[in-house]
Order: sequence, then C-alpha cells, then structure tokens
Amino acid sequence: MSYTVMARKRRPQAFETVVAQSHVTTTLQNAIRLGRVAQSYLFSGPRGTGKTTTARLLAMALNCDQGPTSEPCGQCASCVAIRQGNSMDVLEIDGASNRGIDEIRQLREEVGYAASQGKRRVYIIDEVHMLTTEAFNALLKTLEEPPAHVVFVFATTESHKVPETILSRCQRYNFRRIPAAAIVEELKIAVAEEGVKAEESALFLIARKADGGMRDALSLLDQVIAFSEAGIAEDAVQNLLGLIPRDVYFDLTQAIVERDGSRALGVLDNLMREGSDLSEFVAGLMAHFRHLLVARAVGKLTDENLPEADSKQYTEVAAQFEEPDLVRMLNAVGELETQISRVTEPRFWLELTVMKLVQMTASVDLQVLIGRLEQLERDLKRRGTVSARTPAAIRNSPRPKTPSQNTTSPGRNSNIRPAPPQRATDSKPPLAAQPQGNGRGASETPRIAENAPPIVSNGKPPDPSVVEDRWAQLVQAVKDKKISLGTFLDEGRLQSLDGKRLVVAFEKDREFHANQVRRNRALVEEVAGGVFGGTVTISCEVVYDNDNAQIPEEKGPENDERVQMVMQVFGGEVIG
Repeated sequence: MSYTVMARKRRPQAFETVVAQSHVTTTLQNAIRLGRVAQSYLFSGPRGTGKTTTARLLAMALNCDQGPTSEPCGQCASCVAIRQGNSMDVLEIDGASNRGIDEIRQLREEVGYAASQGKRRVYIIDEVHMLTTEAFNALLKTLEEPPAHVVFVFATTESHKVPETILSRCQRYNFRRIPAAAIVEELKIAVAEEGVKAEESALFLIARKADGGMRDALSLLDQVIAFSEAGIAEDAVQNLLGLIPRDVYFDLTQAIVERDGSRALGVLDNLMREGSDLSEFVAGLMAHFRHLLVARAVGKLTDENLPEADSKQYTEVAAQFEEPDLVRMLNAVGELETQISRVTEPRFWLELTVMKLVQMTASVDLQVLIGRLEQLERDLKRRGTVSARTPAAIRNSPRPKTPSQNTTSPGRNSNIRPAPPQRATDSKPPLAAQPQGNGRGASETPRIAENAPPIVSNGKPPDPSVVEDRWAQLVQAVKDKKISLGTFLDEGRLQSLDGKRLVVAFEKDREFHANQVRRNRALVEEVAGGVFGGTVTISCEVVYDNDNAQIPEEKGPENDERVQMVMQVFGGEVIG
C-alpha cells in the first residue's frame, strides 16, 4: 500500500480542526446555521494556511446528508466522496492550467445543471488570479446572477491580481499566517501519533522554516522523520534544512560587545567553511537584531516564534546595548540585506558590515555630552585653574598637537588653558571695548555690576552705550549660571530694548540657539532683572531674510559649534 504523506493524512475534517483560522470558520458556520450562505466566496492568504481545505469543508457542510449543517458528519456518502475528491457535485479547478476563456465558457454551460447527488453544486477554483482577463470577463455575469444551487469558492495567494469587478461580487475572507506556537502544538500531536520522539527546539525550527504554513510544516516533518531514525533532534533539523544555529548569532553579538574583530571574522569564516547560505545568514541576522531591539525597548521578548529559553537569552543580551546602538546596527544590516544578492563579492560586504558593527562606538546623546562639559567647567573653576572663558573662545583656540603638561585632571588631554593671574595693582579690570554686532568682539570680560541702577524707566529712553554694556554683563552672568545657555545667548545680538522687553536677534542658522534660550527663558529673565535693574522679558527672534547681509551657508553637524566644542573636549567624532 502506498504511503500517504502527512500533509494529506492530517488534513482537517471539521471546521474546528482548522488551525488559527477561527475568524473564517466561525463566520461560515454561522452563515450556514442562519441560512445566509453567499453565492461566491474569495479565500485569500499565504500558502498552506487552509484555504482549499476550508472550501472543501464548506462543500461538505452544504451537501451533507444531515445538512446543510455547520458540523458535517464526515461519514455519509456525500462527505466521503467530497473528502476523496470523487464527488460529481464538487468540482475543483486549477486556475493555473485552466485559465483560458474556453474553460470558463464550458463552466458557464455546466452551472445550469442541478446537483446529481447533493443539494448544491460547488465550484472551487484554486489560484484564481491566474485566469486571463478574458476569462474573468466571461465569468462576471455568472457570478452576479448564478443559479440558486451553485456556490463559487475562489482561492488565491495573490488577491491583488484579482480584478475589482470579481472582488466586488464575492465575500472575501483573509487567511492568516499560522503562529509558530500553534504549528508546534500540531507537530507535537503528529509525532506522538507517529510514535517519534522530538525535541521541542527542533519542532520550533521546523515551524520557523515553514513561515506560517501548516502544509509546509507537515511536509518538513515528514522529511525530518525520514532523516532522523533515533528521533528528531535540533542538530539534525539544522543539518537537513540548512538552518544556521542561533548560537552563531549570539557568538557574533558577543564579539561585537567585546569589540573583538578577530572573533567576529572567525564566526563568518566558520559559516563559509560549512557552506552556509550568506543571504539566509543576513536575513537571520536582521531578525536577530530585531529581537534584541524589541527586548531592549520592551524589557522582555514575548515572541511566539521562539522557545522560552531563547526569549530569555535575548532579554539578557539586549541589556548590554542601548536602543540607539541597536537601531544603528539594524540599519547597517538592513542595507546589507538589500545589496547582498546583487554584489559580486558577498563575503567581502558581509565582513565589511560586521567590522562596522564591531567598530561602532556607543552613541551618547548630545545633551548628555554638554552636561558633562558643564560639569567639567564647574569643577575646573572651583579649583581655580580655568578662567571664565566662553566656549566660543575654547572653540576658536588652536588644538595643541601634544597633550598639555599642566592639565588639572591626569590623563585627560584638555584644550582649556588657565587664565593669567591678575596683577595685585589692578584695582578693577579694564572696561571692555564696545561690542560689535553680537558683543563677542570684547577683549576682556566685563564685570557685572552689583545692585545696578535700573536703566528701564518710564518716559526716558536708556543710553545705548549703557544698554550694550549691560548686555555684555548679562551674557557673562548667564554663562556663570549655566555656561551652555550663556553660549547660546552669546550667539544672538541685542536688537532693541523697548520698555521692559529685550529683543535678541539670531541669524537663521542659529535657530537652534534661539530655541534653547526660549526654553530657558525663566533663568535668563531672572538674571536680566539683576543686570538691568528691573523686570525684563526676553524675546528671541530669528532673522530669515536679510537683503543687506550675506546669510552664511547651511552647516552640517560636523561644523556645528556645539558639536565642535564637544568633540574638542571629549575627543569624539560625528556619526550622523
């Protein structure tokens, strides 16, 4: 007696045994129970998810001797004939091989005949999207007004290729991919009935390879049983199906964490020696980093496609990364995945991408770096080793070729030079030169007046020279409070002082600086109240059009002054 493959032997014989498609089977059962059976249905979805099987069950339910019934008996002559494919009232047509207009014309002639044994004539057209345009047009009238005893069921994996005129005449049901966990449960029942021992991890590999199709999973199980005489082990499944062990991805990840390029290239070399498919490895690496990103963002990985042990391992490994790092790595692997099938040297590009992953430095938010810079400035000022120089001066000072010998912190190459000591004969520092433009042309830092008399008075305009001097004092006072905020304010220029409203103008490429001042307006206004001797409100305006001045070119992040300042102090580089 010939062997019946598992995919046919385990074909569902009742609606409730169709796996993971209850949204379809429940609707069909209710329609039969209520007498609301449509004249045409379209079943669409991935391969091996139960479309044709459900169509046969619908035919059995309509033609059962006890029916129409939502639960066909499966034992009567009509049910047995439909299950075996011998029924005269249920015609299964392959749309790929019977796609012409002549076949559809013959079908139109036959639909007028009454059912010979059952109650309904059911036409099941598989892969209906393969029909020609002429065949679809010939079918339109029949679908719109079919005989009362005829039901059409169309099945397709590519519903987007079916004309809208056909779709509008059908009730459409979308079949979903079957979750790996549901496939594994069915495989456990199958191996138990076959008397075969199987590791759960091996069944998960089969389910993952099946990609949501139960028929594919059962076919692979048949193949694995024939290959493994002593039981189904994970190693045997990997060898037979050419799957890459998940440990390989974790080994590569650990090499990236340790920045060990030699170990990472060794992992790839072992893959090449074993003859692994590089495209499949890259696809697996993409899924691997996706699992890590989800585990890092959510705090745990609840993926039904993975065994519990793998999910736990992903959660532990993801804790070693930051989300921005994983996003950058996922982007790098994604770019490789789109190119690996088109390049002439896939191994070279894979090794290049892996070395990029190894060399990727941990990303740090720019605000964090600025905060560290502020803390460094405060520490140095408390020790009396650095004058209150602005970051603009730090930025413009030449970077030394060799590390400074007088740095306060050992081992740190700092470009911040200590200010020359004041002479004892100086009773007070010299007044700063009048600032030009935004006030950054002063050779010395102006002293902030204590208990400054108010210059904002009713009915009397303030002296412009006094306003400019107080503006320079305001900038320095804000820097003393918060150096980064003072730097942002220093990028603007005093536009006007109207009553109690101080207007500061910023060029269009300094809009970021204006926004930072706006966000810290309360602090600036508090300091301004002491400098200007009264309540002052700050208003920041960005100048976008200036016919009399040449607007500087747009600058990239590598030329941004804040970024330059952070790069100088911390020795960083611009990633993007």
